[in-house]
Amino acid sequence: MTSRRSEHGLALVCALMLMLAATVIGVAVARGAFVLLAAARNERDRDVARAAAEAALRDAEHDIAGTAESPPARAAHFGPAGASAFVDGCGHGDDDLGLCLARSPPAWETLDLADEDNPALVPYGRFTGATLAVGHGMLPARLPAYVIERISPSGSTARQGSFYRITAIGFGTRVSTQVVLQSLYRLPPPAAGGAAGGGDDGGNASGNGDGNGNGNGNGNGNGNGNRGDNDDGDASDGHDNGHDGAAGTGTGTGTGNASPTQPQGRQLPAGRIGWAEIANWAELHARVRP
Repeated sequence: MTSRRSEHGLALVCALMLMLAATVIGVAVARGAFVLLAAARNERDRDVARAAAEAALRDAEHDIAGTAESPPARAAHFGPAGASAFVDGCGHGDDDLGLCLARSPPAWETLDLADEDNPALVPYGRFTGATLAVGHGMLPARLPAYVIERISPSGSTARQGSFYRITAIGFGTRVSTQVVLQSLYRLPPPAAGGAAGGGDDGGNASGNGDGNGNGNGNGNGNGNGNRGDNDDGDASDGHDNGHDGAAGTGTGTGTGNASPTQPQGRQLPAGRIGWAEIANWAELHARVRP
């Protein structure tokens, strides 16, 4: 009888140990499932914030290029004579809002982009009239916003136009989920009067005047003049200077052909040149914050 009682007690201990092991395994599996669910939720929230920031970048680019909704005073700031509108600390007015002077440290680091009440931020659609639904469901919790800095990259010239650095912040379904994107945008200079398609990349210009070409032959008169790279042609009505293969057409006789003297260089694209995510913006802002 003593032996049987000992055997019954050992079986109970073994059963309890197996139950404990099964419970531990079950809890670990449940915790792993919840961790994966939270990670998926966070990643989805980041996707929402990234999409909102990308929308703000495009809205800022439309702001620079000008739209039918853009106030004339705002559009004038992005011309060759609009550099004075970009001020230290960024503009806060009706037409210069969010226009920042390039300095060190840059405005996108010193400004609190996540502050909804920051008077220097341009909310989405402020100057373009675009709309974005926010505030419920899987939509962003807040409107994205952006600032624009006018910069002068090394080696850039006035013939290449104006360069702008856009920094935009987007929010996920929670305000705490933030994504900061940055892009470089080039606005080409306005076309010269009387020219159609002239510029860095070449085009066609029409005018009644004299076309002069230097190359394999010289053609002077009211006629057709084809000009190659780095060859200037003067039209009395068009005043057109064509570079990299511009052509001038007149109404007379005589032909002059000019052969290229230099290989055509790689031209920067108009509009967005590149973009990147500033993943450590919060750390950079905390470091320069006064």
